[in-house]
Amino acid sequence: THFRITLRRSAISLPSNIKGTLAALGIHRRLQTVYHRHSPDIAGKILAVKELVSVQNVPASAVRTKLEQRLERKASRGYVVTGSKL
Repeated sequence: THFRITLRRSAISLPSNIKGTLAALGIHRRLQTVYHRHSPDIAGKILAVKELVSVQNVPASAVRTKLEQRLERKASRGYVVTGSKL
């Protein structure tokens, strides 16, 4: 299984070691979500920033790549091209 980690609070004006922990987790902006396998070092990093992030346990089938997350958020075009004269 995996951790689904989302940054909920900003790291502005926090010490550089907290910012470094977030960077080590791969989180750079608020509401960004990353996935990590369960491991003791990742669990320790999560505990160091537990006030800033929300964490969920998800199965491996629920893990999404960055591209898949972007395509899920993308809005539909609002129209459909049925034929083209070109």
